[in-house]
Amino acid sequence: MSDQQPLDEGQAADQARRVIGEIAHEADEPLAVDIDPDRTRETTRTGFARMRTDWRPGEAAEVHGITQQAQGVIRRTFPDAYLIMAELWGLVREPVVNETTGEIELDVFGWPVWKKLPSGAYAEDYTRLTPREKDDFLLRITTGLLEWEQRASTAWLEAMLAKGRWEEAMASGFITPTGRVTVEERTQRGRAFAAEDRYHAIFRAAVSRSAEQLIRSLERLGQRLKDSLTA
Repeated sequence: MSDQQPLDEGQAADQARRVIGEIAHEADEPLAVDIDPDRTRETTRTGFARMRTDWRPGEAAEVHGITQQAQGVIRRTFPDAYLIMAELWGLVREPVVNETTGEIELDVFGWPVWKKLPSGAYAEDYTRLTPREKDDFLLRITTGLLEWEQRASTAWLEAMLAKGRWEEAMASGFITPTGRVTVEERTQRGRAFAAEDRYHAIFRAAVSRSAEQLIRSLERLGQRLKDSLTA
């Protein structure tokens, strides 16, 4: 059935399941643009010269704020993990000190800002760690992973629930119109109806991904500490 053909209420529910199934993958897949073949005949040059490489005015600050909110959720979910990291970095790194006040500079989350090299990497020296300190950090990370992995699983569950809510909202917006409405019209109404839920699902997916990456980083750190003890 063509997407331009109108649907009655009976056909809408069946068509909704197909459309929602396709759209539900959008939060998990990279953006792909389907160019109409007829449009490729309009020009022999690509639009790279007009390609936008930055956020529109006002968008950058909004995106930065949302990113900080996501990172704030991670830090509130894993405070003990970040505390261990702060203790470790306090031994191998040097904090940035305000030359005027003599106070250590803190980031937006209240953690010290660490000095960086011209290359952008942190100035750190892990030879400062004693075997006893390495063993202590390794034990704390190893014992903490069990609980951290459970918290990461909870973040994943919340992301899946948010995605399910988005799909439900999309389906509701798709089916709601009465009369003979085309699939394309129903899809656009569904997108508009579920826009807020879609962004919430994307936000929760980002939090879940950050939690997953944090666990992996801690596992790698634990392995490096273990290797250094047995070397």
